[in-house]
Amino acid sequence: MNQALSDPNFFVKQENWQRWKKNHGHDDIIIENVEFRDFDFTEIDFSSVKLLGCYFDCCSFKNANLISTNFSHSSFHACDFLGAKMIASNLSHAEFKRCNFEKVNLLTAILNDTSIINSDLTHLDLQSFNLIGITLDLCDLRKQNLAGKNLTNASLKRVDLRGANLDKTIFNGANLAECLLTDANIHLTQFKSANMTGVDFVGSNLSRVNFEGASLRGCDFRDADLSGACLAHADITNTSLFNAETIGWDIREIRCDYAYWDRDSTIKTEYKPHEFERIYAESLIIELKYDFRLTANEIATLPILIDHLQACHWGVALRLKSVKDIAGGALVQLVVDEAGNYSLNDLEISLKEEASRIQNAQLALRADRQMQQQFKESLAEIKEKFWPRLLELAAEHELDQIRNFCVLFIDLKGFTQWNEGIVSEKLSLFRGLLKPILERWKASYPNMEGDSLRATFRSARSAVECACMIRDVLMSAQFELRIGIDLGQVSIVHNEVTDQSDLEGNAVSMAARLEAMAEAGEIIVSEKVKHYAEQETSEFVFYPRKSQLTKAIGNKKAGDWINIYHLQRKLSQ
Repeated sequence: MNQALSDPNFFVKQENWQRWKKNHGHDDIIIENVEFRDFDFTEIDFSSVKLLGCYFDCCSFKNANLISTNFSHSSFHACDFLGAKMIASNLSHAEFKRCNFEKVNLLTAILNDTSIINSDLTHLDLQSFNLIGITLDLCDLRKQNLAGKNLTNASLKRVDLRGANLDKTIFNGANLAECLLTDANIHLTQFKSANMTGVDFVGSNLSRVNFEGASLRGCDFRDADLSGACLAHADITNTSLFNAETIGWDIREIRCDYAYWDRDSTIKTEYKPHEFERIYAESLIIELKYDFRLTANEIATLPILIDHLQACHWGVALRLKSVKDIAGGALVQLVVDEAGNYSLNDLEISLKEEASRIQNAQLALRADRQMQQQFKESLAEIKEKFWPRLLELAAEHELDQIRNFCVLFIDLKGFTQWNEGIVSEKLSLFRGLLKPILERWKASYPNMEGDSLRATFRSARSAVECACMIRDVLMSAQFELRIGIDLGQVSIVHNEVTDQSDLEGNAVSMAARLEAMAEAGEIIVSEKVKHYAEQETSEFVFYPRKSQLTKAIGNKKAGDWINIYHLQRKLSQ
């Protein structure tokens, strides 16, 4: 480098530079490690010059000719590039802070590992640039068209992307902590392993967005649509999930130490490892493929297979979903109702491995004619011995059987304060209003005692819909009431006093406790009811809160805090 070019004062008068450049026009001009502060380079011709590792502070490059200029490893602070021609300029490893790029022409510029920080880029068209690994922290990218762009490993901390088009944009491994995404088009966008800490997604359409392995700690998903979104291996600790749509989301191996489900994000719900996944994941389907079509005998062995798989996996509950013929064989589908302490991913692998062994046993049964004949004879004996008795039990209303039911408890408030003259009349009205509602929702085992009602339902949806109608009808008739609903195993027993079928079990006791926790006009449900109701319908809102048990139930002690939910039907739009 010429000695004169190493002195910033040489550039005080542009004619010095212009004269020198003209005389050395055919030379490779290199200026290295020079500091320029408050220099006016307006309309200067730096085309094809190499300004390597230089520092520019508060300099003006307005309308400058920077075509093919090499600014590698240089730094710019508060510089003005208004109208500059930076076509084919090399900005690799360069850093720009608080610079003005209005009306700049950056066509085919090289941006490898470039850092542009706290600058307004709303006027730039970034579609033609390679943005992999770029740093754009604190930049204004409002309404930018980044559709389909690859910003893998880019840094966009606290970037303003409001209204931006991010359709199919790739942000894998990028840092988007605290960025603004309001009204952005986030359609099929990929955020795999990205840092999205503290991002506000309120009301956003995130359907089918890929957040696999992303850090989403502290994000606000209230009223967001997460249906079909992939959050496998993501961390959603400290997120707000009020009214979020979660149908079909993928939360395999998700991490969530705690989250907020209430509107104001004030009630913390804590989760043990894998607990969030077990409660809120879609039911896991295990598919077992056979290279042969199943005979009646082999189908009869499926309950044995299920019992064996459950015995090998403590706390896991399975049920048969379907058996159907497929090309070249058969397909058996099992539903995982309870995952025990397993993560769903580990459980699926383990179940399939163990099931393959049992499939071999079924195949061995097919090959052994003697065993096959013995099996068929044993089935005939079972049918002859038990089938008549099973028919008798069915006629006895399934007494002494255990079933999964939603149990609903209703209690009228102020019953003891009614005058004797109106008690009979009001109870008659109470029961008359309830009967058609219970029949509509196919309630089973209804039991009315005084001013209370207990009934069971086959599904969570039926229970909550029936409860809402009961509340609306009875409150319109000037009754004050409280309702509690729980879901679980219920024993159907014979009541020696009433000579009718009766119910026993923890779900019955818990429904009564939940009813007692309700205020007048409230429907309070357990976490299980909330979970299954959300799988079946999106018509209800569940407001979380914590309450303390006054009596022990199952493995819960008196004084334990439990998560309960106040149920409301969504207002029609």
